[in-house]
This record gives sequence, C-alpha cells and structure tokens, in this order.
Amino acid sequence: MRVFVLLSLILITGPTLNAQEILVNGVVINQQKKPVSDVIVYIKGENKNTITDSLGAFTFKLTANGAYSIFVSSIGIYPLENRYQIKGDTTLTIQVEEKKLELPEVVVQGDSDIFGIRRLRSMEDGGLYEGKKTEVINIELLIGNKASNNARQAYSKVPSLNVWESDFVGLQLDIGGRGLSPKRTSNFNTRQNGYDISADALGYPESYYTPPLQAVQQIEVVRGAGALQYGTQFGGLLNFKMKKGNPNKKINVETHNSYGAFQFLNTFNSVHGQIDRLNYYSFIQYKRGNGWRENSNIEQRNIFTSFNYQISTKLKANIDLTHMYYLSQQPGGLTDTAFEFDPKSSNRNRNWFRVNWNLASLTFNYAISNATNIVSRTFALSAQRSSLGTLETPNVEDPLTHRDLIDGTFKNFGNESRITYSYNSVDKQKNVLLIGTRLYKGNTNFSQFFGSNGDNANFARVDTAYLNRRKSEFDFPNFNAAIFVEKIIRLNQQLSIIPGIRYEYIDTKSEGSYSVNTRLNSFGDFIESFEDEKSEKNRHLFLYGLGVSNTLGNSYELYMNATANYRAINFTDIQIQSNTQVVDSLIKDESGYSFDLGIRKLDFRPFFLEMGLFYVWYNNKIGEVRDDDLRIRTNIGAAQIFGAEFFLEMDVLSLLNKASTKKLSIFINGSINRGIYVNVNDRQQAVLQSRNRLEEIPNYNLKSGLTYQPGKFAMSLQGTFVGEQFSDAANSNQSITGVFGKIPAYQVLDFSSKYTLNKKIELTFDVNNLLDHSYFTRRATAYPGPGIIPATGRSWNFTLVTKF
Repeated sequence: MRVFVLLSLILITGPTLNAQEILVNGVVINQQKKPVSDVIVYIKGENKNTITDSLGAFTFKLTANGAYSIFVSSIGIYPLENRYQIKGDTTLTIQVEEKKLELPEVVVQGDSDIFGIRRLRSMEDGGLYEGKKTEVINIELLIGNKASNNARQAYSKVPSLNVWESDFVGLQLDIGGRGLSPKRTSNFNTRQNGYDISADALGYPESYYTPPLQAVQQIEVVRGAGALQYGTQFGGLLNFKMKKGNPNKKINVETHNSYGAFQFLNTFNSVHGQIDRLNYYSFIQYKRGNGWRENSNIEQRNIFTSFNYQISTKLKANIDLTHMYYLSQQPGGLTDTAFEFDPKSSNRNRNWFRVNWNLASLTFNYAISNATNIVSRTFALSAQRSSLGTLETPNVEDPLTHRDLIDGTFKNFGNESRITYSYNSVDKQKNVLLIGTRLYKGNTNFSQFFGSNGDNANFARVDTAYLNRRKSEFDFPNFNAAIFVEKIIRLNQQLSIIPGIRYEYIDTKSEGSYSVNTRLNSFGDFIESFEDEKSEKNRHLFLYGLGVSNTLGNSYELYMNATANYRAINFTDIQIQSNTQVVDSLIKDESGYSFDLGIRKLDFRPFFLEMGLFYVWYNNKIGEVRDDDLRIRTNIGAAQIFGAEFFLEMDVLSLLNKASTKKLSIFINGSINRGIYVNVNDRQQAVLQSRNRLEEIPNYNLKSGLTYQPGKFAMSLQGTFVGEQFSDAANSNQSITGVFGKIPAYQVLDFSSKYTLNKKIELTFDVNNLLDHSYFTRRATAYPGPGIIPATGRSWNFTLVTKF
C-alpha cells in the first residue's frame, strides 16, 4: 500500500514550468527544397532527439544560449552534423543530400541503423520507453528471407526469443521469450501501427495474422515492463510498424516475385506515394506452396491499405484497412518413432485450417503545442478461424469418421488514447508525463461440433448425434476499461526514474451449452443431452512499476525496471475439450511480476553492446499435466524464471579503417535461461514435483552471424543454436503419443544474399536450413498436431524485386 501511495504522489505531482525556455524550430529539406520526413535530429551532449514530421519540421526546447552541434540522419540521406549558435528563439533550415541508389549499396547510415537494430527512444510515437528493455528491428536493412517471413532471421538480434516453426511460409508467428509459450505469440500484446491485431486481447490473445515482412518498416519489441502501457500480459509489446508512401513522388510501384522449393510462389505488389497532403501505401499479396511434408498445401491472400492525411500543421489522421485469408492443409503431428524414421511423413490427410482476418483503424495525432501531444487510435476486428480434422494422437490411425470442427468468430472494437506532456523542472531538467486510457469491447463465439467424414476442406457443420464426443457452443462477451500513467522524472542529466501505474477493469462472461453423454448399458449405447452454463467474472486490478535510467558518462546507460504482470484465463482454457484433453473447472487467472537489469552502449559505432539479467515470478501458471493418456489443462503452480542476456555486434572493417565504404559486421546474441516450479499446487503433487524445469524454456539460446557488403552485393550467414527443453511440466522424456517429452537441442544455418543491379532491380537468393538438419521445435497438444511438428528441411527461395 505504501508503494502505491508513493507512486501515486509522484505521478500526480504537478509539473513546474521554467520561464527561461528557448524554442528552436526547424525544417529539414533536400536539394530540391522539398521537406524530408522521418529524419532523426539529435543535439549532441544534451540528450535531446526528435524525428521530423511529414512536413520535415522539428522542435526543441533549450534552457540556455550557446553553440550546439546538431546531427541529422536517416536511411535515405547522408548523415550531416553542423554547429549552430543559438541566441533566443531560433528557426533553422537544414539541407541534406539524398543518397543515390546508383552508388555502392553500402552507404553511411545513421548511428541507430548501422546494424539494423536500435532501441526505442525515451519518448516515441506517444509511448515512454526510458529505463525499459527495448529493441527495434529495421526490416529495410534485413538481409534474410522476407518472402516466407522467416522468424529465425527477422528476430535473430532479439535475445531470449524462442521460436516455434509450424509452417514453411510464415503464415503464423509463434514467438515467446523468457519461459513464455510461443503459441501464436499469445504472451505478447501484438499490434500493427499501434493497434491490436490478435483475436481477443483479453480472452484469446492469439495472433492468426502476421504482416508480411515485405510491407513492414520496423518491428518494435518491449519486454515485460510494457504491461503498464499495453495491458495485462507477461511478455510485453510486439508492434509491426508498416511502411509509408514515398513522400517525394506521387506514384511508386514495387513488386516482389518469389519462387522456391516445394512449389513455393509469392507475389507481393505495392503502390505508394504522396499527393499534396495525402500519403498512401497499399499492397496486395498472394502466396501458395505444397510444403516440405506431405499434406502441407497452403494458399494465402493479403490486402492492406493505409492513408495518412495532414489536416493541418498540428493535426494528422490515418486510416488502415487489412484483409487476410488463408487455407492450409495440416499434416498432423508425429510420434518420436515416426519422426526418427521419416520426419517428412504424415498420417493425416483430412486436417485443414482456415483463417479470415479483417482489421480497420482510425488514428488521430494532434500536436496541441510543442510540449503537448495527443494520439488516439480507434480499431475494430471482424475475424474467423476454423479447424477441421481428427484430434486423435498420431499413434492412432485416422478413424475416417466425422471430423472435429472447431469454429471461432471474433468481433471486437476499442479505443486507446494517450497524451504526453513535456516540461522543464525547477532545475531545468526535461520531464515527461504520459496519461492514457483504453476502452475495449469484444465478443467471441466458440463452437465445437462435427464436420464431414470426407478429406476435403468442407467446413460445413454436420448434425451427428451418435458419436460419443463432446459438442459445445459458447459466447464470450467481455469489456475492458483501463487508465495508465507513467512519468519520466529526470533528477539530473544522468539519472532519471520512471514510475508508473495502471488500473484495469475487466468484465468477462460465458454463456452457452455443452453436450453430456450418459452411458446406458455395457454395449456402449449412450444418450446425449445438453447442459446450459452461464457465468460472469469481474476484476479490478492495479499494476504498478518503477524504472531507473542512469547514463555512465556519454557512452553507456544502466537501466532497471520492475513491473507487476497479470494474465486472464483464455476462453479455450474454459471450454475447448477433446478425447485426449479436458480443462480443470477450477482454473484461475495468472499473476506475477518481472524485473530487468541491464547495461547498454549508447552509440553504435564501431560496435554495439548490451548485457542484462532478468527475473520473472509467475504465480498460478497454466499448463498441461498427464493423467494416464489424458491431458488436463490446469494451474500447475508458482514458477521462477531467470537468466542472463547479451548482444554484441561490430563492424570489423570500420574498426580497421574508419573510411572504409565496405561492411563486414559480426554479431552474437545469446541467453542462458533457467525456469523452475518452486511451488506445485496440491492437486498436481501426485504427478509433479517442485524444482521441475519449466516447459518451453531452452537452457541456452544462441544466434550468431555475419554480414558482408562490399558494394552492390550483400550476403549474410546466420547460425541458430537452441538448447534442450521440455514440452510439459512433468519433464517427460517422451511418450507413446508424441505429445509429451523433450525437445532436443538443435542447430540451424541460414544463408541469404542480395544483389542490387540498379535503382530499379534487386535480386535475392536465400537458403534456409543450409545443412538440412532434422529437428523440431514443438510438441503440439492439438492443432496443428497433436504430436511432434517437424521443422522444415533445406529450402531455397529466389526473389526478383522491381521498382518503378
């Protein structure tokens, strides 16, 4: 209680204004006198940075007259540093030189982009990130397989991430970290341009839609401390920031056409540009393939359109529309014996999965003044996922009867608004206050019935009353209201503290019916009846946290944060049942807290270094335990997760010769992870023990690679090395079904290359799993299994990029 009162007093303390502010306004223009947007503007020695808006404008506040060095950089311009004499309010015009694509491919990048990764700035896009563990992946600089959304390559520089590899074309993203399940990235708050894209942020936060990397500008990752600004979860934030239109040309056309192993075909086509105050970006994508394993056919369509309109110098609006549809045949899981014999095999040819995802958003960004800004995002989702097939474990042959049909329909909408206010304290330190609100209303319908007994993708429901299997249909309406406050309080130029608090009101309901089968005699005859069920649960939650940031000289930053976390039970934790899985009726929400302590280098030349420790306390962790051949989904107990993370990347040629125009960078990114159950719930002590290892957390996780770029040609070679992990809390070695057991350590090598012929034509060639290593990353308990899901063997992909 004392902590809560102290945080509240800190947060509501009124800002003290400084009357001696010096206002520096400026604009960045190119050689044609046109404004240049998204340019980083940095005042050296003052810890002040900002980004130019769509009109090329920027603003700073200074506390004293004098000479200041201002540095500007961006992907499309050459970095520039000039020294300016500031005396009173000043207006600057900075002219930059745009890069010519005819020159060698490797050109000087801004410090924050030299390796294709940076950290989020203290205040960026309406969020506060000082004192937090963050990463920003610049997809434009990624040399990797973008056509198939290869997650190993895209997230190779983010420590501790555990990747499930479930399909060969990147239909779904399955990443988790620090002992959290990778299942459809459900332990992150997953967003696109700052708004939710998962099925239901409260009760079913699984992401069936993943934006294509070819349309993504950058990926932002915020670890556990993101719970204060982005809702109740343990993982943090994952935000896909989509590309914008070229502001210097009315119409631009770009097309990526790929062909690869297993009849893989991907065509991605975008049109974008700027017409007066309107900036637009739109793409259409079509993807298909036969798959490395038998019965792995896929087909996907994806359409996206974004309009950004500068209504006035202070107000701009953005509209996003997204549609994605795919149909995939699922080859099912394997037993350990079948995997060892032939990992490409499949004994399921009647399993299918279908997704139809539709998103819309409207965002307003209003700069009330140079110190105050409001961002308001309204978003909506209308989507459906359907799974059809047999959920029998792979040691059982397909009975060739009516298949299980599970439908999920999601309709939700919400608004998240936040206001940031910057001001100078009495001792002339720049403080920032963030206040945000969130309203969210959703309705999910889950039904579990029988489908046809054929082998095609017929998702029609069949009214069958003679099969002794459970059927159900439930509505899950929910409502969420939240308010959150964070504040950067700078005690001096080196030290700042960042307290925060979030209040959540969560109302979840469940209403529906399920079948009950009563055995009539010893011959197996039974009678089917339906039971109605209705429930409601309200929660009032306070999440709180505190961060600290301390710069050590001008070279390094020491940061720390501690944050409370919470995760409500999912709808599938309540009702989805099968012949091999049941859900504990007493299942509860999860709670805990996370802690980060790290040190990182502030600049990226000629190398970047970050090291850290983390700790997560996880109470009432939900998982699955065995009871003979039955799987019970329940609260297992309390767990501790802890480890060490590090990242190092250096430009070798720059170290040897600062004037070198070539690039040879080497990186190593790794973590040592440990997770144990420290207290097992009473109901689980018959099958589990305290000190068991946590499931889905490898004991080590290492990625390393190099990038060589002598000119128009560039290539990268990356190795992934992941240690042994368990799929269940009982730490089973293996099982006859393939559902439970160890996931052995594995190693994968990936090669990618790119050749820029001229400013209009680019060629890429990728080989994933270069050494054709046989391995798997998950044992599925249901779709796309159950059983072992083998990772894809050696595959190649060729892409031709043309721009007009």
